Amino acid sequence: MGEKKLSGRVPEAAQRRVLDRATRQRRLNRQLEALENDNFGDDPQAGLPRPGKRLPHFADTAETGKKKKKTRGDHFKLRFRKNFQALLEEQNLSAAEGPNYVSACAGPSRLPQRHFCAVCGFPSPYTCVTCGARYCASRCLGTHQDTRCLKWTV
Repeated sequence: MGEKKLSGRVPEAAQRRVLDRATRQRRLNRQLEALENDNFGDDPQAGLPRPGKRLPHFADTAETGKKKKKTRGDHFKLRFRKNFQALLEEQNLSAAEGPNYVSACAGPSRLPQRHFCAVCGFPSPYTCVTCGARYCASRCLGTHQDTRCLKWTV
């Protein structure tokens, strides 16, 4: 019998890098920062028709004949939009009286932290040796190693 062909994408165990706790935390912070930058924008479903609105039939057209100019306010909304941190600073909540977004906090939990699988989201008892991501089963580990493990490391 012939040998089983291995995937070329999965590095050998000797070639894998193992990250320490500080490097894992920096990597996680970099991923979260990239998500914050990518997720800020307009709603992609804003142009879709709403369910209560009258939809045009095949003979009708959605346009009424006149083209509406884009209002000047929309231009300024797009040009001068602010991220969440800028909005918090603008409200100056740190100086406000009473509980607010900045000052409200809960005490630490008495229960241990729950861990979830990075692939499927189920509870995960196992951790990837290389990058520290959580997984729940060998199938999720295979998916993680093939597609996700250390992909965001620069």
